[in-house]
Amino acid sequence: MKKSIYIAVIINLLIFNSYAEQFNVADDYKGKSNIPSMDIIQLEKDCRKTIDFWQMTNSEREKIRDNCPINQIAFYFENLYETINNKKNIYSSDKLNLIIEKTTSAKIINNIKYPIKALNLSIFNKTNFMDKITLAKSYYDVEGYYWLINQYYYISDSGDIYTLSVKDIDGNVEPIFWKHYQIEKENLHFKLSELLIDNGYKYEIIYPDHFKILEGSLEESNYEVDKLKTCYQKEYSTRCSIDSYRFYHNILSQKIETLKEKNINKQSIEIINKEINKMCLSITEPDDHFEADSFTFTITKCLTEQLNKRIEKIDQILESR
Repeated sequence: MKKSIYIAVIINLLIFNSYAEQFNVADDYKGKSNIPSMDIIQLEKDCRKTIDFWQMTNSEREKIRDNCPINQIAFYFENLYETINNKKNIYSSDKLNLIIEKTTSAKIINNIKYPIKALNLSIFNKTNFMDKITLAKSYYDVEGYYWLINQYYYISDSGDIYTLSVKDIDGNVEPIFWKHYQIEKENLHFKLSELLIDNGYKYEIIYPDHFKILEGSLEESNYEVDKLKTCYQKEYSTRCSIDSYRFYHNILSQKIETLKEKNINKQSIEIINKEINKMCLSITEPDDHFEADSFTFTITKCLTEQLNKRIEKIDQILESR
């Protein structure tokens, strides 16, 4: 699932390391080194409790818990929140400083305070603030299903930053986001280069022009063709939007093959994919799980609209012949 992600990471690291300085962040603040390689599909399998979990012995339950990688790293981050009192300069050079800052706040629901704690990473050029991202976060989704949301991170020596957000409900841990950032050398900003999303459906994005839905197929769709033709236009359901995108993508692929057979225009579906992906992936990334559904719907809607435009153009070409 993450083969393309791994290849992109390796290429980016080789390019980045060819000219970049090494970010020798102390181990106490680097995060956990297994986060870059975590597979969100495998993670969900490893961290899911079985139906008979509570009928098992204590040792059997402990074995299942130990099999979940999140349970192996959570304690490190709990300690980290306690270690950082306010701000900590974790890296300094002539050009930039990396500073971790802990923030605490609370969400009040029915006069009850629910704490929110976070670790933010800022770039400073000497004393000038340049950019900021959230490294770690912990809070309860008290407005939804009362999930415990945790975000973890790792900062590599090359300056690549990886974050993983998960939700925990009654001991079942499920991934939400996996992100890979790089520090842009020219303007000293954080650049999101890769994004995996799991909001019930799994998406793989490699910026600027790669988009892939990781599971399912149009053949498995439960929707009639008339529904697939229009359901991408409204947030009817995530599944219908995905299947609608696949429906029109198949049509475009078939139209392109027709053009090739008639020797009219040798367009490539791969090139078209990159063109429309780049256009539709320009929207702002989601910060938390509340924004995941809206983010993925906006992308699939944009992609499907662009597919429709390409289909109409090809139809016009075919009609003129």
